[in-house]
Amino acid sequence: MNNIYIIALFLGLSLQMTAQDDSLPSQNNNRHQIVASTDNDFFAVFTNKDRSYSFGVSAGYRFIPNKENLFTRIFSDKKDFLHFINLKLEAYTPNYNFNTGETTGIRPFAGWSYATLGTTYAFDKSIITFKAEIGVLGEISQAHELQDWFHSQVSGDVVLEGWDKQVPNQLGVNLKANYTRSIFTNNSFNGFVEGNASLGNVRTFVNPQLGIRFGRFLEIQKSTAFQNSLFNSNDEVEYFIKLTGGFKLKAYDATLQGNMFGSNKNDYILEDIDHTTFHASLGGFIHYRDLDFSAIYYINSGEIDSIRTHSYGAISIAYQF
Repeated sequence: MNNIYIIALFLGLSLQMTAQDDSLPSQNNNRHQIVASTDNDFFAVFTNKDRSYSFGVSAGYRFIPNKENLFTRIFSDKKDFLHFINLKLEAYTPNYNFNTGETTGIRPFAGWSYATLGTTYAFDKSIITFKAEIGVLGEISQAHELQDWFHSQVSGDVVLEGWDKQVPNQLGVNLKANYTRSIFTNNSFNGFVEGNASLGNVRTFVNPQLGIRFGRFLEIQKSTAFQNSLFNSNDEVEYFIKLTGGFKLKAYDATLQGNMFGSNKNDYILEDIDHTTFHASLGGFIHYRDLDFSAIYYINSGEIDSIRTHSYGAISIAYQF
């Protein structure tokens, strides 16, 4: 884990070292935002719990820099930009018997703990985000310990058996990009397109999507649904529903397939997965002054035969200052 902190410190210092004397103008009263969120199939309905993607917990910090730096100069025609850092732990488990805790499905246990460093650029009708994920998979991720603690001390569920059959320890690095563009807006209805791509030894995929919003909302480059509410003035208000759907074309997933470059001494590591999956979401979003709140329901087609569909919920809250 020390490598993660060293890299994060280096990148943070580089932002300061490249700063210029001229301050950047801003129309916003706030330049900082803290975020906390959790994903869990405990929030889902019509599905078995604690299988495939079991849970995630994260905390983050977004900010609009006061001075120019290496990353703010990339697009000269941008309207706004921000930097962010996020820490997250994710856990993945097979199906299991709710009475005994013994697994009944075939997929490896997996934990993925990582830091995300990124920058978002806002234009007239579009957003571009670049980010890097750096972390660790396997036992050192501490996913096993966190799940056991939650089941025994909080939810009172049976503790799962089989965490000794998880993906091997390894360093993980992903480089990601996201592009979102508004297609049309008609009063309280908005349509947009979105594309996500990842390249790395943990996940490599492309994921084009179509989406709609209806309700009271701001432009996508200022909306909380796209993590851009920091670009708003303090008196802005949003409340709306967002739906998205699209196919993900996946080349590699280390939480299922293990180490891309090393040996995998685990009978549960999978060689064959479904490389084309469908992903959809339905979420409610609220932004009021300095606060954001969202609740999102995700449903995906399965990546393996034993899990043909999977759904989970996510809750997030953010405060800007």
